[in-house]
Amino acid sequence: MDKTITLSFGKDKTAIIKGIAIIFMIMLHCGVADVLKLCVGIFTFMVGYGYAFAKVKDWRYSLQHIKKLLIPFWTILFVFTFPVMYAQGNLGEAKMILLNMFGINSEYNWYSWFVAFFIYAMIVMPLIFRFIDRKPIVWTFVFIALAYIGVVSVHAIPGYSDNDWTQRLFDCLLCTPGMLLGYLFAHEGWYTKTKVPAHWSVTIAAVLLAVAVLVLRNYVGSIVGFNLDFFYAPMFILAVLVIFNQYKLPLLTKILIALGNVSVYMWFFHALFFTDAVRCVYEPLSRISDSLWVVTPWTILLTFACSFVLKHIWGVIGNGLYRLKQ
Repeated sequence: MDKTITLSFGKDKTAIIKGIAIIFMIMLHCGVADVLKLCVGIFTFMVGYGYAFAKVKDWRYSLQHIKKLLIPFWTILFVFTFPVMYAQGNLGEAKMILLNMFGINSEYNWYSWFVAFFIYAMIVMPLIFRFIDRKPIVWTFVFIALAYIGVVSVHAIPGYSDNDWTQRLFDCLLCTPGMLLGYLFAHEGWYTKTKVPAHWSVTIAAVLLAVAVLVLRNYVGSIVGFNLDFFYAPMFILAVLVIFNQYKLPLLTKILIALGNVSVYMWFFHALFFTDAVRCVYEPLSRISDSLWVVTPWTILLTFACSFVLKHIWGVIGNGLYRLKQ
């Protein structure tokens, strides 16, 4: 009988999953394939999954993590976006700037909606995690049902998509079920309690599962307004965990971990190449060829390099500030 392995899901596997997701996102925005839309579902699932491991789930934790997200986002805005827009004379009024700084409006960074969602998540989770911890499955699905009712209600508002606040509320509610499911998976240890045979056939099955999920996501993204990433994301993550628990794959693992560790910076930085407000300046840096198979890996590499440098700079600044406080 073949031996079995218990799936591990630590920081290394978390980084691998985020690394894959950010690759999918950049490939999607470069126009490679719509099957990669699952990237958003993976990230929102991971928000809930990661929150479950917070030692103290209070407002201080939420504020600290909001700050950690705003640092890379504001770095992109203040260093790369605002100067270009100011030079072009289209920076906008203070209200518009503030809305963009918190992802309520995405005119200055098309993918900044995630900032608003993350702030929403850090506000909501301290209010509801205690209910889920008491009766995990019951309360998780109660809140999922409430989120779905909220999605339908907001969608019924005439012109909701033309208002920054209702559009962003719709986005947050739409992603809430996946986030809550991520928390439930972590709380119940459904991944880390899973045992699989250590056999090559299991790896083949995991690869086929990952491919099937992507294909299904491409053809059926939602049903009656319910985002099916709720099902797709955990299945895809399971497939990834099986593969990387079965085999070490040192080079690929190292690359994906490196990408995953700067995935937040990459999320906001690669938007510079696509956002209308600044793309006239930054798009030529990525469009080095007419071939998507050249442009896409180059965009990933360029985005990673710049993100790595920015994160390293903030790391040095953070260490310096910490020493001053001592």
